[in-house]
Amino acid sequence: MQLLEWSSTYVSNLAGTIAIIFAIAMWATSFRPVRRKMFEVFFYTHHLYILYIVFYVLHVGAAYFCMIIPGIFLFVIDRYLRFLQSRKRAPLLSARLLPFGLVELNFAKSNKLKYNPTSILFVNIPSISKLQWHPFTVISSSSLESETLSVAIKCHGSWSQKLYQTLMSSTSPPLDRLEVSVEGPYGPSSMNFLRYAMNKL
Repeated sequence: MQLLEWSSTYVSNLAGTIAIIFAIAMWATSFRPVRRKMFEVFFYTHHLYILYIVFYVLHVGAAYFCMIIPGIFLFVIDRYLRFLQSRKRAPLLSARLLPFGLVELNFAKSNKLKYNPTSILFVNIPSISKLQWHPFTVISSSSLESETLSVAIKCHGSWSQKLYQTLMSSTSPPLDRLEVSVEGPYGPSSMNFLRYAMNKL
């Protein structure tokens, strides 16, 4: 079969077939029901992009690969800068349990850090998972709270449920042992949501 041919001098069909399988796996786990109910599946499956690029290069050859090198270069720089930011532990000021399975985390921040509400902050708690970074909506405003940044976490998946249980079963203040790393915030540069009388996060 031509799909299983592996050519060392021209286009390798087998490498292309493997690459498209990885792409389909990432696409299939991107749907909202999967992301919300099985975030770990979505998260780990999307690390297949590394293998996808490898087999894509084996499929198309070096000439076509040169066309995407600038994009890969920018991606690597972005990942490196995010890695440097995420190595630092975020100064957690408070962690509160709210009704309906909500957790509020409040962080200290620099006065120079400006962002808009509804920006996205990636949160990692090594005691729950060293690899998982979860995005949450920022519920505070840097124009109103210049020294704090807050996120609200709804307990949907296993990660957020473990966080809730950790805080609920704690006999000591959570700030004494809850180490948190963050990336961001990233997000909208506009304040268009202020046009609405009510906003739901």
